[in-house]
Amino acid sequence: MNPIKVGFADEIITPQLNGIFLDGYGHRITPATGVRDELHAKVMALSDGVNTHLLFALDLIGLNPRLYTLVSHQIADLTDVPVSHISLVCIHTHAAPQAGILDEMPINTDYFAYVGELCGRAALRAMERACPCTVRAAVLPEELKHIFNRRGRPFIDRRIKAAAFYDEVGALRGVICNAACHAVINTEFAVSADWLAELNAISCDEVPYLFFQGRAADINPWQDEGMDIDAFITTLGRELSEPVAAFAAADYQRTSLQGSIVTHYEMVRIPMLAMGVEELREQVKHWSDLYFSLPIEDWNKHYYLRELQWARHMLAIAERGESFDIEVPLQLLTVGDAFAFALVPFELLTLPGERIEDVLRRAGFAEQGIYVCGYANSLNGYLAPPEEFEVGGYEVGGAAHWYNIPQTSPASAPAVVAWFEKNVGSDQK
Repeated sequence: MNPIKVGFADEIITPQLNGIFLDGYGHRITPATGVRDELHAKVMALSDGVNTHLLFALDLIGLNPRLYTLVSHQIADLTDVPVSHISLVCIHTHAAPQAGILDEMPINTDYFAYVGELCGRAALRAMERACPCTVRAAVLPEELKHIFNRRGRPFIDRRIKAAAFYDEVGALRGVICNAACHAVINTEFAVSADWLAELNAISCDEVPYLFFQGRAADINPWQDEGMDIDAFITTLGRELSEPVAAFAAADYQRTSLQGSIVTHYEMVRIPMLAMGVEELREQVKHWSDLYFSLPIEDWNKHYYLRELQWARHMLAIAERGESFDIEVPLQLLTVGDAFAFALVPFELLTLPGERIEDVLRRAGFAEQGIYVCGYANSLNGYLAPPEEFEVGGYEVGGAAHWYNIPQTSPASAPAVVAWFEKNVGSDQK
């Protein structure tokens, strides 16, 4: 089998403030006031001699479809790697620049174009550095402790996965890791990678540590009583960074990375919740009445406007007789028989993530090599499993109103899982 070459790079993408708004919280309707810690863009370049794939970890909340197109094409133009062979996984920090997750808030398109340029230049460095590697991969014995299922459900994934890559003389070249928890500790107006800043503290351009956010949509940090924001960020962040760093430094047996790189990429139609014209007209009237009943200084006016705009948008779709279904980029990357990366363009709840992992496990991939990544290649709301629709709540319905997109349906997550089932055994590229 052919050796697979791997290269890494790390680039700072912290914005100059100049009116940058932060995404993730509805109450932040004025620009950021400072920078708590730097934002990074890290990349792993993989090549089997025929195919090249660029796998990025970005300190962003996510990318709406328009910004995903912008950033990915910037990278493709600089590297000559096609968009279908580029993966953009965001850590989902709620203290990064507005990326269209909260719809109708100001987006600095020039900033994201520059992020794409920086990513492309980092990718060129990673491609130039690529060399045959040995690798160690594991599910670490340590777990994330300061996390909980915010929906009050029993489902949670506390695991930390890591893989360390070494060059031909045994030098560490880069590390990847995967876990699942919302990056929502920093609710202030400062740019931050949130709890993942602790991983950034041990990362550098020569030896980057890439984090791939997992099934975190229903998982939040758990704060000890009396712990302030900085202490909380440090505590949770080190639950990830310290065991990953120790794993990478340990002298255990490694295996050669060999085989083929196979990428499956497709724009897939996902069924969303259909709504009727009369139902939506009633919602428009309800939210309109509430909005106009309040004086301008009442803070609830801001929230009612979001609901009103969503209802108006959905009503327009229904009146035109259009489908509420959406098209999203689904992507599967396999690296020999060692790794399978499922790139999911949603906020991924625990159960759908488990089901995708089960698909890849049944296909023969070992647990330590399976990376199910949410917040990847655009962000299109929450992906809840059918069981959660009986429970209801924000992740099932209300979040879509902030995204200003159709709500998911009980058929949405099964459609995504089915796509991975169809493609994991396919030889198409």
